[in-house]
Amino acid sequence: MKPNIFFLGCGKMGSILVNNLLEESGFEVSQIKILKKSEKNKLPHLSYIKNFQSLPKNYQADLVFIAIKPQESEKILKDFVKAKIFHKNTIFISILAGKKLDFFEKIFGKSAKIVRAMPNLPIQYSQGIFPYLCNKNIKQSELNELTKMFKKFGLAFELSEEKLFDAITAIFGSGPAYIFLLQEIFAEIAIKLGIKKEQATKLVKKLFLGSSLMAEFSDENFLQLRESVTSGGGTTEAAITILQKNSALKEILKKGINAAFAKSKTL
Repeated sequence: MKPNIFFLGCGKMGSILVNNLLEESGFEVSQIKILKKSEKNKLPHLSYIKNFQSLPKNYQADLVFIAIKPQESEKILKDFVKAKIFHKNTIFISILAGKKLDFFEKIFGKSAKIVRAMPNLPIQYSQGIFPYLCNKNIKQSELNELTKMFKKFGLAFELSEEKLFDAITAIFGSGPAYIFLLQEIFAEIAIKLGIKKEQATKLVKKLFLGSSLMAEFSDENFLQLRESVTSGGGTTEAAITILQKNSALKEILKKGINAAFAKSKTL
């Protein structure tokens, strides 16, 4: 019997998850129901509901993706419990930043099957990361099936302890935004140095893609790779010397990531 998949919320990340399930994991549109009140990020080939009463009579979800805002989660989840649209073997997968397993156990009950995950946006191209942690109620057979599904998103791996989620969220969950900011700065500088905007954008994209591929397929570590493109007395060394002076670049990145780390703890 094909499982019923329910999405509680479906913003940018939720929409990417839905598309991946359809395109990479072999699920069908008819298996997916989405509760979403906002009109943003709606996919044209899917139908959405605005309240639980719109679901078919006796509907029961087998797999629930929780993709709402963390700040609104407690009230929405309590309303979800009242709707009684899940059963004792339903598996809940949360992608909410900062919300721990025990937060969901308090709402769904100590016997609920819960998975906490923190994917990042490159899962859209099956090139993201998908760290996850299951509570003790998930059976090994269920974990095996979940792992197969998670691997369709990119690099999927189980965390050894829950406290690592704050660091994963701050560095890798938010990481694409840091990369895009760097690309934005690179393009801006290139334009100011006389390169046309359209060409600067293409060059910056290729620069980051090419560099990532070099790192991906090389046996050298990041330091060795950097040194391999830094000739003594050359242009690259001139720039690196400035960027590393007083560890200025490292310190500003640490400050930003630590702010994200602290925010993850308070959500």
